[in-house]
Amino acid sequence: WQFTTVRRQLRRAEADRARYQQTLHFVTHEMKTPLTAIQGSSELMTRFKLSEDKRKEIALMINAESKRLARMVETFLNVERLSAGQMELRREPFEAGELVAACLRRAQPLAERKNIRLVPGDIAGITLEGDRELMEYAVYNLLNNAVKYSPAETEVSVQGVLDGGFFRLSVKDQGIGMDQYEMRNLFRKFYRTRRAVESGISGTGIGLAIVQQIVAHHGGRIEVASAPGQGSCFTIVLPARATAQASAGE
Repeated sequence: WQFTTVRRQLRRAEADRARYQQTLHFVTHEMKTPLTAIQGSSELMTRFKLSEDKRKEIALMINAESKRLARMVETFLNVERLSAGQMELRREPFEAGELVAACLRRAQPLAERKNIRLVPGDIAGITLEGDRELMEYAVYNLLNNAVKYSPAETEVSVQGVLDGGFFRLSVKDQGIGMDQYEMRNLFRKFYRTRRAVESGISGTGIGLAIVQQIVAHHGGRIEVASAPGQGSCFTIVLPARATAQASAGE
């Protein structure tokens, strides 16, 4: 009995340690982008003589990136607390269209650098319920991946449709695509497809695992359709209710 008890405690301690290390690794990686923006902008302000308008513009950008960094840390902590059963999911109504619009604005700079056209659908009249910040992280992660792993001069579309009592939000790209084996392993922590690794694009392989956790906690699921060299389509399926007569995507 003592051996069994100690063994169970050891496994629990090892699982907690592994979760902590995974979270720390991911947070450290994801922090690099806003921290780089803050560092670069602050150096511009101290090393160069700038006009008052330019200094104000940079100061606003630093403020925005700082807030984004704080939200990012809070999101990661909340996901870990949810997974460990240490907190209840926030249940508040929010508009799907507003959430998607916010994600598109965040993804626009990266898309412009690669001349990728973001094609939004008409997502109106759909109300979701849950933690808006967590869902924004999930949707933005899919959108960011679509842009990141797509070649220049292509399109990434975001479409939404109300299907019965569910809202289906699809992010479709014209990127490198995946085979069936890769799709089966896609949501494993730290898993990256061969094509993603060969592309030379940095990544941790944990973002989609967190997205799946967030969607599952909201009572939904993720569907994936893809083929090598033919792009991918990720669809988040969530419980929803219509707030207007027209369904999204029509």
